[in-house]
Amino acid sequence: MRRRALLAVAATVPLAGCPTPPWGEIPENVDGAAVTLRREHTGAFDPGEPEYRDAAVLVRALDADPSRLTVRGQLLAGARECYRVDLVEADLTESRLLLRLTTEDDPDWEGGACHDVGEAHPYEVEVAFTAAPVPDRVEVRHDDETVLEETTTTD
Repeated sequence: MRRRALLAVAATVPLAGCPTPPWGEIPENVDGAAVTLRREHTGAFDPGEPEYRDAAVLVRALDADPSRLTVRGQLLAGARECYRVDLVEADLTESRLLLRLTTEDDPDWEGGACHDVGEAHPYEVEVAFTAAPVPDRVEVRHDDETVLEETTTTD
């Protein structure tokens, strides 16, 4: 009986003081579009090559009101417990939407030292075009490496 109670508690408490991901959403605005970063996926993610862990895919909802583009990805970087994905640049022009993401130390981390094994950190960036037209193409960078460059049209 005591063992069952301990297991029930252990299943609901984060280990070693680790925050339970996702850490929340970060809404921002950029040049007539609302940008939301999630540190999780709300839908399917297929990077194309299963062994390729530093990747992103583009999901289009151009007929929605407002029109939306969603980038789902995973960024290969530091240990999951000590790092989190951050959106460090969002730039919108008529011809291009640029999103640049990186992993940074998690400010809420209260645990001990992190191991240095690379982990795939999931993320999703949703861009709703509230007052700006949908650009011709989307470019996604993980730090300085371009991992996605696609047109927004589906023809």
